[in-house]
Amino acid sequence: MSGVSQNIDISFEAISSSTDGNGGVLHGELLSRLSEALWSKNLNELTAVREELVNAAGADVFVDAVGVSAMFHMMTRIADGTGTPLDAGTDEPSADIREAIGVNDLVSRRHMAT
Repeated sequence: MSGVSQNIDISFEAISSSTDGNGGVLHGELLSRLSEALWSKNLNELTAVREELVNAAGADVFVDAVGVSAMFHMMTRIADGTGTPLDAGTDEPSADIREAIGVNDLVSRRHMAT
């Protein structure tokens, strides 16, 4: 749920590294570690963080987090594969956020014509 609907302040520091805080999100550090473990392909780390997250937040949170990660991965692959650029209504307003979290440095973003 969005920070606005929950009346909480969120930030983007936890996106770049699980050592950068929780971003104002309940279990944010664990969720960030889960994301890192999913991409690292380190089964030991993935198993450890999965168990820690399930113990701290419950199996439903773990399943939702993995589902969200999979959906974003799928949508990004489709957009990259088809060469879909950000629309004007998204590109300009998201410029500062994309810079802050390092999206502009991703290979797919660097090679896209803007």
